This record gives sequence, C-alpha cells and structure tokens, in this order.
Amino acid sequence: GLLCLADDSGLEIDLLNKYPGIYSARWGGRHGDFNKAIKRVYRTLNKKNKNWKSRKVKARFVCALSISYLNKQIACVQGKVEGYRELLIAQDEEIEKLKKLNEQLNEENKEQKVEINNLNSTISTINRSNKKLEKQIEAAGRLEIKDIQVKGVYRNGSEKLNSFKERSLSKINLEFTVLENSLSKIQVIGIYLRIMKPSGQVLYDISKGSGSFTYEKREIFYSIKDEILIDKSEMKYNLEYIKSEDLDKGTYKVILYTNDYEIGRSEFIIK
Repeated sequence: GLLCLADDSGLEIDLLNKYPGIYSARWGGRHGDFNKAIKRVYRTLNKKNKNWKSRKVKARFVCALSISYLNKQIACVQGKVEGYRELLIAQDEEIEKLKKLNEQLNEENKEQKVEINNLNSTISTINRSNKKLEKQIEAAGRLEIKDIQVKGVYRNGSEKLNSFKERSLSKINLEFTVLENSLSKIQVIGIYLRIMKPSGQVLYDISKGSGSFTYEKREIFYSIKDEILIDKSEMKYNLEYIKSEDLDKGTYKVILYTNDYEIGRSEFIIK
C-alpha cells in the first residue's frame, strides 16, 4: 500500500550509440569518480573516432522519474539537458591548460634548481676563497724572531757568548727578539727549545722540564718549554736551560718551535 518511486540518469553520446547512458555511474568506478568517468568517455571517443573533437558530436544528460501505486503508473517524466559536447570540450580544454601550467611550473622549477646550483657553487667558491685568505693571514701573522744569542752562564755569574768551556758551566741562556707584526693574534703561545748535541741527540731531562710535542705529524723531544705573550709589538724574551749533565765538546744546535712551525735556530760551541 505504499507509493513506489524509481529514477535513473546518465550521459548519452550519439557517437557512442547513446552510451554510457544508465551505466554512467559505473564508468566512474566503485566510488562514482566524475574525473575517472570523463577520462573513460575521452578514451572511448578516441577509439571510436580520433577526430571526434572536430565533429559536431551530440550529447545530453537524461534523467527519468516514475511513480506508481498499486500496480498503476501515476506519472512518468523525463528531462534532458542538451550540449554535453560543449561540456566535454570545455573539460578537455581545462585539462590542456592544466598540462601547460604544469609544464611551465616544471620549467620554472628547473630554472630555480639551476639558480640554486649556481648559488651553491658561488657560496662554495667564496668559502674556498675565505679559507685560502684565512691561511694567508695566518701565515702572514706567524711569529718571527731576530737577534738570537746563546750565552753560557757559570756558577760565579759570569757569562760567555756562543762559545764557552764546559767546566763550571751552570746553565745556558737563550735570548731573542720577537718582531712586531700587526697581523699576529694577541695570545699566549708555547715555545719549545731543542738543544741538539753534536751526536744529534736532544739534551733531555724530565726533572728540568723536558718533554715531547707533535710537529709535522710526528712526536719530537724538546729540552725546555715556556709560554710567552704575543701582543703584536716587538718584545725581548729569554729561555733558560739548567745544565744537568756534562756536555761533550763540539757544536750544539739550538732550534725554537711553536706548535706548528719552526721560528728560529742558532748554535753554540763547547770547547
């Protein structure tokens, strides 16, 4: 004793023998995807006639509705919306526009990537130049010394320069002048003194402050170490090595280092 209402709708395309018609929704897949359905329409039209866009293809949207009651049809109506061809073409044109826009964006993206690569290359070049400049400034700011004098100091306080006898010798003094350098950093640096015997061995006594340090990736021994303040101005310094063993006759080499480089050398003679 209830009214019965039934309806259906779909797209009719004359070139496809009025398909998809009542199957329009199925062309959209399980979820009735319109874009998926319209793509299938395009594919089917292309298979039917590749030049369909240049032809006057007639298409329409049709909707039918029927109402009945107690096995009697009360009303049956049908509506049509002509001109779906224009809609299909408009949709196709929109897709073409989107394709061109996508190509344009891809091209702009490529150009941006090139610009970014060029920028990164420029930054790398600048960084290399800065590192090179830093090394040059560091080299220019290296410590330089002059007027190295080696004195032998005896127990009675008397001194001899560069050549002296071993008897009654108490200690060896090394005097030098650090040159003025406006590029030097103001800092406290370590100075290492190596006194080389005629045999080539280093005067070495841990109790007098001897030890070792790394120079040019190898460990070498020093006779004494001291720390001096570098403040860019010219300054005089002296290092003192207290004799702890008898010294053989011959020529002794005196070499001064910082952690990274040699800064000067001299020699003295034990008679």
